[in-house]
Amino acid sequence: MTTLAAIATKDALVMGCDSLGSITAYYVDPARLMSFFDAENGNLRLDEYGKPLLENASAVWGMAEILPYNHMTHVDKLFSLKPLPMGVMVTGIASIGDFTIKNLINQFKGTDPVVGGGSGVHDYTVKGIAEKLLNFIYDHYDKIYRDWPNKPPLELMIGGYDEQKHIPTILRIHVHDNRIEATFDDFGVSFGGQMTEIQRLVFGTDVMNRVLLSDRNRQILEKYRDRVIDLLRENGIGTDLAMPDVQDYNLFSDSWSLMGFDANWGDFSERNAIECVKFFIDIMVKSQQFSNRLPTVGGDVHIGIITKTDGFKRVLIDEMGVRYE
Repeated sequence: MTTLAAIATKDALVMGCDSLGSITAYYVDPARLMSFFDAENGNLRLDEYGKPLLENASAVWGMAEILPYNHMTHVDKLFSLKPLPMGVMVTGIASIGDFTIKNLINQFKGTDPVVGGGSGVHDYTVKGIAEKLLNFIYDHYDKIYRDWPNKPPLELMIGGYDEQKHIPTILRIHVHDNRIEATFDDFGVSFGGQMTEIQRLVFGTDVMNRVLLSDRNRQILEKYRDRVIDLLRENGIGTDLAMPDVQDYNLFSDSWSLMGFDANWGDFSERNAIECVKFFIDIMVKSQQFSNRLPTVGGDVHIGIITKTDGFKRVLIDEMGVRYE
């Protein structure tokens, strides 16, 4: 896995990611499987109808976790789509069969007539290139993982400018789901891959905590309903109250949200956007560095900037400041 971040401003699109490559696999803790077996003889336990509790492999897959078991440093996950003013970043599995994702992107660039067409190509769009790239990579992906019960995640984030448009576009390509997701209109920030700590900063909370808060809200509603029923019965009113529709009392309904990161993304200068993207990636790198799990985000931060006039350029940040390759 990795972390992807992109900021679209009125002047440029800045994309960034980390460079730690993690080799992952599905693992199951044997202790979690012991409930399926008899402690005395080790045989599969049966239910009251004589059927084994472990009926098929899906039960084992449901207990599996994706964990890193090897690391590769200085992995390039950010690629230019020159001569088009576009770039693409990758998170998820590092290869499909005999090809790395980097190799597949290079194959795509070499075979697609639009990407390789140079200045004579017109009417290209980020969405059109994203659809072609998804089709190209998904053909390889589906051949390998078609019959897998849990397909390994692979996401690409593509950003840049349409030939007839001066506002940047960012799209997320979910290869494992064979779909493309729009991010926002006009100007803003988009994330991909692992982004829990970034979400907490930018949006006030992350997806998992939203689920936990919503579930806690449901529990409190049920507790309050039960309390009302008890009070009514204490006063001789025998009745039952239906549980209210949780969606009507959802913490995050009616556009309510927690306080997050307040910024006018569109007004960022190139330097602001570059430093902010690096800031977001550094948050994930440091949070995983001190976590009690093996990190899957780390290494140097790779950044690229895309403008309508100059296309894609690599950004170098060191003791000399910010420089363009």
